Amino acid sequence: MASLSAPIPRFLLPGGVPRMPFLLRRHPRGLLTSSALRHASTKPPTKPPTKPPTKPSTPPNKPGPGILAKPDRWRPPSHGKATPRSQTSQRTYGPKLTEEDILRMKTKKYPNMMSPEGSLSYRFIHNKAIHLVITFSILISLAVSAWWLDFKHKTLYYDLLPRPSDLVWHPINTISQFVHVYRMHVAAETEKVQQMRLQKMEETERRKQFRLERIREAEERGEEYIEDPRYYVGEDGVRRRKVKRWFGIWE
Repeated sequence: MASLSAPIPRFLLPGGVPRMPFLLRRHPRGLLTSSALRHASTKPPTKPPTKPPTKPSTPPNKPGPGILAKPDRWRPPSHGKATPRSQTSQRTYGPKLTEEDILRMKTKKYPNMMSPEGSLSYRFIHNKAIHLVITFSILISLAVSAWWLDFKHKTLYYDLLPRPSDLVWHPINTISQFVHVYRMHVAAETEKVQQMRLQKMEETERRKQFRLERIREAEERGEEYIEDPRYYVGEDGVRRRKVKRWFGIWE
């Protein structure tokens, strides 16, 4: 029981060894400087004027590592050392072309290119007379074909026309027979037109007489003959229906 009542050493307690007083401790150097001390009888020290920050001066150019120039031996033709080729009169690579080289290049046939000068295809493409002949021949052939089809469709004497094969062996007789058939066709067409014109004239005369008869009957009954406002009487005495005209031109 005596051992239990003995005091426990302080270094064994949870707090450990007691700390030393503040005045007996060793302070590090420079902790309390003269600028940090404040005296009761003096004013606080003023701060020195601050200077604007200055840019650091650039160091002088130091000679860097040596750069070797690109030798002309390995320079490609597209990146010349002097003026670019596109800005000079020299448009081709290699030495300057001579007159013989220029003439040879003009007459040389290149793949997938237009025909060179002096060739047959070049003269054919650039000849205006040939193009005019081809154009007019196509237009004339189209006009003749259209006239021939219309003639075959309208003529009554198609069976009398000569065969096309006879034009090779008997050209004169074939042409004369065709001219004779064509004259017969023209005469038939003229007669048809005259008959149509006579029919129109007869129809006009009948309508005129019919109108005059209606006027005479109205006068006999003592009535006034009133014209229909939808119609008008022309210079030939025929009554015709009025048609609305647009701008005085179209009906």
